[in-house]
Amino acid sequence: MKTILKQFRVLLFFSLLVMLPSLPARAEIVAAAASLQPAMQKAIPQFNREHGADLQGVYGASGNLARQIENGAPFGLFLSADEKWARYVREKGFLDCDPLPFVKMPLVLWRMGSEAPSIELLGSEGLKIAIANPETAPFGRMAKEYLQEKGFFDKIEKSGRLILGGDVLKTALAAQSGGADLAVIPLSVALRLEGGRWTELDTPPQVLFGGLVKGKKTVQLEAFWTFLRSPEAEPVMKEFGFIPVDR
Repeated sequence: MKTILKQFRVLLFFSLLVMLPSLPARAEIVAAAASLQPAMQKAIPQFNREHGADLQGVYGASGNLARQIENGAPFGLFLSADEKWARYVREKGFLDCDPLPFVKMPLVLWRMGSEAPSIELLGSEGLKIAIANPETAPFGRMAKEYLQEKGFFDKIEKSGRLILGGDVLKTALAAQSGGADLAVIPLSVALRLEGGRWTELDTPPQVLFGGLVKGKKTVQLEAFWTFLRSPEAEPVMKEFGFIPVDR
């Protein structure tokens, strides 16, 4: 059994290397939840220009990124869409300190069209609802919990109308392309989708957490992590729907 597990981890690690973009030998990588991608694609280049750095971003479901860090991925800063996966990496011994909160993000209901969707549509028969995979994507878990709280989830799932995306970006694209009628996604992703409208859901925003990775962090990554938790980063984060946390 131990041999099989070891072989699986080796295969997972090399699969990760194939999936990662081509990176220099001493790449400085920010591993960020997919909900952060719109903001990071602006914040990282801005930071690089101002500090002469060469940080790069890798994006995906927080749970997948956490497992990749556990299996040796060269990520120096981990930005999780919730505390659970950041805490998981910390408890496995890969973060150099307890994870810290840095922004919050509302959950919204999105659909194609010119009118914002009403929450009542979630109870409509025949409509397909897309959420990210609750097992690996914190906003997927948040969406599932919201649907359960409102009494919609079981009906949607049992009728075969639940569409699961690998992360929130894939979930949004599924709805945008017609694979689902509605998507429950973070505001940061809804803001980048063309051709649709969104309604903020009546649930507290998700708090995102992050931390530096032992043995992979660099001076520039430490500086970027400090930047993200400073008032200096607020304009770019607010542009993409993120809310500052109390400091």
